[in-house]
Amino acid sequence: MTAARAPNPPPTPYLVISRIGPESLHAEWLMAAGGGGVDFLLSSYDADLAPVEHPAVRFETRPGTKVAGYAAILRDHAGLISKYRYVALFDDDLSIDAASLAALFRLIDAGGFKIAQPALDHDSYFTYACLLRHPGAMLRHVNFIEMMCPIFRSDILLDLALLFELGFESGIDLVWSAIVHRNPGDFAVIDSLPVRHSRPVGSLKSVNGFTGERRYETDIHAILARFALPWLPALPYAAVRSDGRTVRGRLRLLLGSASLVRAIPVRSTLFRLNAMATYWRQLLVAPARNVAATMPETVSLRDVN
Repeated sequence: MTAARAPNPPPTPYLVISRIGPESLHAEWLMAAGGGGVDFLLSSYDADLAPVEHPAVRFETRPGTKVAGYAAILRDHAGLISKYRYVALFDDDLSIDAASLAALFRLIDAGGFKIAQPALDHDSYFTYACLLRHPGAMLRHVNFIEMMCPIFRSDILLDLALLFELGFESGIDLVWSAIVHRNPGDFAVIDSLPVRHSRPVGSLKSVNGFTGERRYETDIHAILARFALPWLPALPYAAVRSDGRTVRGRLRLLLGSASLVRAIPVRSTLFRLNAMATYWRQLLVAPARNVAATMPETVSLRDVN
């Protein structure tokens, strides 16, 4: 691994960490980023990728898979991470401009959420329909934050460091949602500031160790069994509209999700149609819930200097 370069300015309130490759969209995040209150730690898994030269960027080369790479970053940069209020772990195929990224951090910080994420716009490739943008909402309180673009309160991210060390490249988001969530307002998906997920889900599965008989579901079922957790559907507890009103109740939340029908013809695949139908059915019959879990042992990097 090459050593990280430190940017000249002192740490700002917010940090984006990303494992990047040759098709990374990080240049979008950096445009006019100076003074935006966001720093970046870009960790390339491709040894041939040229260093990123920008005053807000620490750049390093760190071969390996995504989650294992994050585990090493949390070990090596724990002291740095602890100086920020919120830290994002962004996949490198997310499209968002610098101003929107800074606004996203500020909104999450103002809400004091433990973990949050931007919604995905309707042109995104996705796994969970719940995380697609609901146009009538500013944000929704949800029971699950996905690994694609989570934004953590920094102390919580460091407390979760052990999860990244367990050898699973998928499913740790289901576990952190069980460990961290205790109240309906702990998590939020931000509908007013969505991102676009530009690559099909699973495009880099071989890079991240999913070859042969190992599939994403292999890791998911294994880690859920380790923590004795069910695989819960991703669902909202409530929605907060742009006028500040809070919407609760299964039927009202279902009506609020009706506009997602627009996302089906964006890419007319059977998966998208099935995902939407499953989400609407779950909204009606399966109220949001979380099952509490704890770490198998007390491991935290938050006090590392």
